[in-house]
Amino acid sequence: MILARPQRMTVHAQSATRDRWRDFDLMMFVTMMVLIGFGVIAIWSAVGLPPIASDNPGTRQAAFSVIGIVLMFAAASIDYRYLESAAWLLYAGGIGLLLVVLSPLGYAVDNTGAQNWLNLGFTTIQPSEFTKITTIIALAAFISSRGDEMRYFSNFVIAGMIVALPTGLILLGPDLGQAMVYIVLWASSLFVMRTRKRYLVGILVALPALILFAWEFVLQDYQRDRILLSYNPQDAPTTGGYQIIQARISIGAGGLFGSGLRGGTQSTLNLLGVRESDFIFAHASGMFGFVGMIALFVCIVIFIWRCLKVAEIARDTFGQTIAVCTAGVFFFQAFLNIGMNVGIMPVAGITLPFVSAGVSSLWTFMVLVGILQSIRMHHRKLVFERR
Repeated sequence: MILARPQRMTVHAQSATRDRWRDFDLMMFVTMMVLIGFGVIAIWSAVGLPPIASDNPGTRQAAFSVIGIVLMFAAASIDYRYLESAAWLLYAGGIGLLLVVLSPLGYAVDNTGAQNWLNLGFTTIQPSEFTKITTIIALAAFISSRGDEMRYFSNFVIAGMIVALPTGLILLGPDLGQAMVYIVLWASSLFVMRTRKRYLVGILVALPALILFAWEFVLQDYQRDRILLSYNPQDAPTTGGYQIIQARISIGAGGLFGSGLRGGTQSTLNLLGVRESDFIFAHASGMFGFVGMIALFVCIVIFIWRCLKVAEIARDTFGQTIAVCTAGVFFFQAFLNIGMNVGIMPVAGITLPFVSAGVSSLWTFMVLVGILQSIRMHHRKLVFERR
């Protein structure tokens, strides 16, 4: 009997693991893969439909997606509650990455001089993407540990500082777009934390003054010019407003069903730049037209719904906060990227999640999906039967 007991426990453990994987959200996974596949095709088209076997952004995105799937399943297989105990170590690692970027090891990849990247040899990464994961985990751990004590103003301020630290380091880059994403990350957590309404009212009252302060003393001249040109691109049709004008033309010229894999005229004539990342929505509109973009919107809505579904079934505040913050960040990045393509949001250099070229954004969201899957898979209380 003594020898048989460990075997029964092993059988129960294996059964528990199988039961957990039955809660794997297949709809979330399929939606993610559809978005990634859409992005790979759009990127491949954006760089001129080169041979699939060649080294180009499209094939690299596909290869990085395979690695991302491995990362996602690895994150899903780990009980997400272990992350809560390691939250501050992960957070410190994320802050360390941002500090490395600001050191001589970091470098700029655009004409604004923004120092936000690290070179790994085989690819470049943007640490501010990966620190979204560590910031979400740290913020969720703090909110979960305080519970009802989040009503105290001191805890409300500390929660804000957890996000303010990486946001400030990112602004030193400077990278306004990513900083905006982190602010939305914190704002999303307000739906979960048990804080007093008067703190929220105070923020809303102070918001106009904060925006004015940021405009005068935080933003650099080129950032202010970029924001203004986003709404009046005709003021500089051959310089700062050029890409926005071409993006609007590309979207409008896509028609109902688009022009096919080669994209619209703006893409084939190389008039639309950065079309594999920042302006991929405009390029894809030229490819697939209005119908294709509606399908893209449907996928985005389904993915956000599945994230919020995880928040609904999560058994603890830690899991709920991770799910809500992930949904908020995903929504805002999608809205900001599409909005800057159609001219209702400033051009901020933000990727369209799962679609735009970029290994950092891709892996960040795939790891977050893995964590959400882990939350789903561990939301039930497993009953072990004694024999």
